[in-house]
Amino acid sequence: MSKYPNPNFKRSTTLKEFLDLEISELLPNQDIMIKNHLNLVEYLECESPFFVLRKFKNYSNRGSNYSFENHSFTVSDNEPALWVFMETFNQFELDFSALIENQGFPIAFAIKEEEKKGNIWQNKGRKHQEFSANGWKHCHIFQCSPLGETIANKNDLKRRSLRLLSPLNHFPFFSPRKYEMPYDYGENKECIDYVIWWLYTNFYNDANKTYFKTFVEEQGFIIAIDEPKDINIEYSIKNNQLSKTKKTDNIIVKTKAKIKVTTTSSKTNNIEGQKEIKCFKISENWYGQGMIITVRFYNGKIYQYNHDEVFDNTILHYGNLDCWERYGYYLNSRNIPARVLPFVSEII
Repeated sequence: MSKYPNPNFKRSTTLKEFLDLEISELLPNQDIMIKNHLNLVEYLECESPFFVLRKFKNYSNRGSNYSFENHSFTVSDNEPALWVFMETFNQFELDFSALIENQGFPIAFAIKEEEKKGNIWQNKGRKHQEFSANGWKHCHIFQCSPLGETIANKNDLKRRSLRLLSPLNHFPFFSPRKYEMPYDYGENKECIDYVIWWLYTNFYNDANKTYFKTFVEEQGFIIAIDEPKDINIEYSIKNNQLSKTKKTDNIIVKTKAKIKVTTTSSKTNNIEGQKEIKCFKISENWYGQGMIITVRFYNGKIYQYNHDEVFDNTILHYGNLDCWERYGYYLNSRNIPARVLPFVSEII
């Protein structure tokens, strides 16, 4: 299995430079991309496919069974798309009929408590942690759930499933969660237009260009004949990402933090998303809320961590424990686990 590359954030100053220098190492082999795309198309065109769509208005319970005009579907976050991208990167040919019938890929990073009642899809959790942990964002060329659009017919279900799962609709870029950028390039129209032109012109060989062009034009987009205007890109690793991984002789550097630590209550501090508790804890119900957790153990030691960052970097371990399956969280009332130490700061 191939290791996904780390970002090289010192090299590129324009989008063209990034694509010319980096993208061929970051995308899967184009032949297996085309093969998996065609396998997906074949499945979606069968008589009774089960569609997987990115969640959207009125259809937001990931893993639940929905129906539209007798066509069954479920909705997800970005985990199925990332899973397909990474499996394709690792050069696996995918049988989407078997994958969907056997729930072979994760439907969500984590399922909220209110989603569990109607959940029919048991496979969840991040299976390719290194992608986001290395600082990448998984981007889509065409929106999986276009804003303001609703489902009108079966073709809309097919189009949304194709956009979510086809490896032709994916590309990596630096994550705004870990890099300082003036805006999210992976969501920028001019950036995406250039990526489409570059992929067609410089990435796909003559045998595969037709497949990519057909996919793009079926989304209502015409590839530019002339090169679009190049885009300057500015990005640097965030200071808090550097400080959280700084080590000296394999000992985590302790940093002083100026926050108010109370001796009472473990209830949420509604100030800037802070929460104080008396044990280390990560929870699927807390994920995505931007919580900064302060832990004050009974032995007097105090730690602080970004809940989502710890979750991202440890869920492959904790998500497989019995406590996670039963309760949807992990806690430790005695200390900070060793695998978590690189992502917390001790307050002294």
